[in-house]
Amino acid sequence: MEYTPTNEVRGCTEFFLRNPNAISKWLNTADKHMQSYVANPELFLLAKQHEVLRPLVMAYANDLGGFAQYLLELRGNFDRRSAEFVEIQAIYRRTNGRYVQQVRRERMGRAMEKAEALHGPVPYPTRIQWMTDVEHKWAKRRLEFLTTVRSNSGGEHLSTEDRTEALLEFWDVIDTEIHEGDLPPWN
Repeated sequence: MEYTPTNEVRGCTEFFLRNPNAISKWLNTADKHMQSYVANPELFLLAKQHEVLRPLVMAYANDLGGFAQYLLELRGNFDRRSAEFVEIQAIYRRTNGRYVQQVRRERMGRAMEKAEALHGPVPYPTRIQWMTDVEHKWAKRRLEFLTTVRSNSGGEHLSTEDRTEALLEFWDVIDTEIHEGDLPPWN
C-alpha cells in the first residue's frame, strides 16, 4: 500500500522536520489528541499551541494503521543511529501494537459473527474457549507460515519489509477463510 499524505499532513511533517529536537513530544501529543478525539469527538478541543497538529489528528484519529505508516515514513527522514529515529521508532512500536490489537479484535469479531451464523448461538464460556482455541491455531499457523517463507527465501532472517508482506499474505488467507465460513464448530 502506497502512502500519500494530504497537503495539510505534509505541513505537519515539515513542522516536525524543522523541529527535530521536539519531535517525540509533538508526536506523543498528537497521539494523545487522536485518542481523545476517538473517545469523544463531540467534546474534542485542541489547545491553541497544538493547533499545528490538527491535520495529523483529523487525518489519523480513526486510522491507526495510517498513523503507523505515517510514522514509518517520517522515521525514514532520519539516520538510523539518530535520536529522532529511535524516538519515532518507539512511538511507532507502541502505535503499531495498538493497531495490531485493534485489527485482531475486529478479525475475531468477524469470525465470531460468521461462526454464530453457521453454528447458531452458544453460551458465553463456550464462546470464549472457542475464541482462544481459534487464536492459538492461527498463531501456530502464522509461525509455520513464516518459517516456510523464511526457508523459501534461503535466509535465516526475514527483513522487516519481507516479514510484513508475508504477514499481510497470511492474514489475507485467514480473512478469506472467515468470509467463506471455513471455521471450526463450537467446542
